[in-house]
Amino acid sequence: LDDVSLHIDEGSFVAIVGHNGSGKSTLAKHINRLLLPTSGTVTVCGMRTDAEDLILKIRQQVGMAFQNPDNQLVTTIVEEDVAFGPENLGIEPNEIRVRVDEALKSVGMTQYAEKAVHHLSGGQKQRIAIAGILALKPRILVLDEATAMLDPSGRAELIDTVKALNKEGMTVLMVTQYMEETTDCDRIVVMNHGRIVCDGTPEFVFSKTELLAQSNLVPPEVVLV
Repeated sequence: LDDVSLHIDEGSFVAIVGHNGSGKSTLAKHINRLLLPTSGTVTVCGMRTDAEDLILKIRQQVGMAFQNPDNQLVTTIVEEDVAFGPENLGIEPNEIRVRVDEALKSVGMTQYAEKAVHHLSGGQKQRIAIAGILALKPRILVLDEATAMLDPSGRAELIDTVKALNKEGMTVLMVTQYMEETTDCDRIVVMNHGRIVCDGTPEFVFSKTELLAQSNLVPPEVVLV
């Protein structure tokens, strides 16, 4: 990352886009302190990420979903997987039950609560991974290329789920290479060679066709028509 300065408003839906190696995933990993900056500072919910005593608090505020949902699921039954995080935090069983039910409802997976995880599609697994994050009650959801390994229908399901969570007040930061996923975001941040090269509404960013081309990105087809 090079001279990145960024402020994300609570409750917003922000997409960070760029080609492979542009720095977008590196930026995302700073937000829940998987990485620390070698210079400058990162502040999340009023907490500096370089404060050793705040690591757990920061990670409780920032939930992160990655590319491969199979790497994020740890048990064989859906509701047990969603309960795994709260159980490790020592939350009371009755409260865990409530959180699991609420989380599954939020991602539209209530009817799969007692199903075996390995019977689910990729998109359904990713929604269960997000339910596990929601059960921890974070304020921010970071999707680091979370749709990259999904087929088109799975991607659409996941994006619809994330949009619904955002409408309920969840702050969402979505890292993606798929420009068509960004049309309903409040804001798009374009990265290239570790720098922010464009930042604005989808309409503004999509109008910068030359700049996007220089960043190896193409506006969504719906915009080009």
